[in-house]
Amino acid sequence: MMKKIKLAHVVNFDLGLKIHIGNYLRYQREQGYDVSIVCHPGKWITRDTTIQDDIFVKVIPFEPRISPIADLQTLVRLVAYFRQERFDIVHTSTVKPGLLGRMAARLTGAPVVVHTWRGLFLHPMMSPMQYQFFANIEKFACALSDSVLSQNKEDIETAARLGICPPEKTHYLGNGIDLSRFYPGSVPAERVEALRTQLNIPAGMPVVGIVARLVREKGIFEFMEAVRLLKAQGVKARYLAVGSSQKDKISQVSPEGFLQEHGLQEDVMLLGHRDDVPDLLTLMDVLVLPSYAEGIPRILMEAAAIGKPVVASRVRGTIEVVEDGVTGLLVPMQDAPALADGLQQILSDPARAASLGQHARQRALAHFDERRYFWKTDAEYRRLLRAKLSLDTNSMLKPIPAA
Repeated sequence: MMKKIKLAHVVNFDLGLKIHIGNYLRYQREQGYDVSIVCHPGKWITRDTTIQDDIFVKVIPFEPRISPIADLQTLVRLVAYFRQERFDIVHTSTVKPGLLGRMAARLTGAPVVVHTWRGLFLHPMMSPMQYQFFANIEKFACALSDSVLSQNKEDIETAARLGICPPEKTHYLGNGIDLSRFYPGSVPAERVEALRTQLNIPAGMPVVGIVARLVREKGIFEFMEAVRLLKAQGVKARYLAVGSSQKDKISQVSPEGFLQEHGLQEDVMLLGHRDDVPDLLTLMDVLVLPSYAEGIPRILMEAAAIGKPVVASRVRGTIEVVEDGVTGLLVPMQDAPALADGLQQILSDPARAASLGQHARQRALAHFDERRYFWKTDAEYRRLLRAKLSLDTNSMLKPIPAA
């Protein structure tokens, strides 16, 4: 029996395994890859375990802060595990797993090393020293990679301009969602009404929401300041903030503290992590994402697929999802008044909101099918396996489906 190609994904968040990449992993198993995961422990995965389709998850901690001793310990554990398993492909993402995972892969002689940029960790809130530091980290890690896949086109241009990664090593990947889960009517009307009742939102009251980690770089404080401005203007709406929150590292202000300081506790509901995102999106009239940078934001694609208009910041990644004035509105980053104005425009004009939502749905069908990036990634694996190991991938794996 021919040996299967062993593939290891090195990731930082168990939540991503839970809600984002299940179909992606299933596809790779069905194609014939022997798939394993290395993951930082979290709420859902705390120890070595097996998840869907008998995919093994090895838990190795990645300290979120820069910690030489902890990072060296993680690297040693990665090296030991990779040496034991002898993976053919190591595929990393995000900063810390991306750096340590690629170092361990090279130290143990992994033939193929691939990294995905889900948004370069470079944004305007960084000091020049921080910006250069993380640019240098990524430059070093890119030198360890055989291929770098980028979810947006601007990161490829930025990396080339800053000398982080040569254009011939980078490839545009894009992103997508499961369109079978997100479509108009996917959530029964009675379930939406039950949710409205559960959240104590009056019938007919417009609902505006943000679905993201409730941290500064996702624009949570601009969102709440926009709520304050709209309330002062007499705009009637309820606002939902879905995602885990934490105290801002710079100002030491939490979302909860901001709401209390400005008397917005009855206007904004902090719902925490939720498993019913399709239901919540269906309940919302408008989705907001005022973040400072993105890879390609899945939540905007999910809203588009359901047919919801959005108001989002005009930043990399987001501009590849939202067609300004056609599927939603783009506003300047860190501009709460502009965000409030965009929301007011949509809330005050139901016909325009419906038109934006309809065009968003059409764009989702044309561009946001997740299977496309499954196939692109698979094709890149096979190219590298043929080039570096002279493998006959056609005899070892199922054919990639036709687009």
